[in-house]
Amino acid sequence: MAASSAGPARALYYSRARASMVPRILGLAFLAFGTLFIILSIVQQRIDFLLVPLITFPVGSLVAFMSVTVRVDEHRVVIVFCDIFKRTLPRADIAAVTTDNTAGASGYGYRIMGPGMVGYLVGGPEINIEMKNGRVVVASTGEPEMLIRVLTESNN
Repeated sequence: MAASSAGPARALYYSRARASMVPRILGLAFLAFGTLFIILSIVQQRIDFLLVPLITFPVGSLVAFMSVTVRVDEHRVVIVFCDIFKRTLPRADIAAVTTDNTAGASGYGYRIMGPGMVGYLVGGPEINIEMKNGRVVVASTGEPEMLIRVLTESNN
């Protein structure tokens, strides 16, 4: 009898936190600013105006649509920032999990927050995951209390 292939592990927790209105508006303003320079380059027939959108479109898109996804299954915690930066933490290596507001209301982006401390932040509630090797990962999440409960109830 053939063994069935093991699919992806069932998620015990899933959260996708999105940036608040301030960075969204700022990012959309960057996109509008770039669009304005495209129009100006056409009207003025100046190709050098197209350099501005080369900067404002990627920056504006990143800021306007940034998010942090936290997914927990039986064996690991996966944190993804803007579908660019990804960190996988083995659940067996987690020492402590607490809520945290290290970055405060103005905490946005992928941050190196000190020696051995990394943040994946879009504002709002945060979770502080301390690893057994002393490293700390801070991530924005929609429901930090539920995430703590999931990680502590069945964590080795």
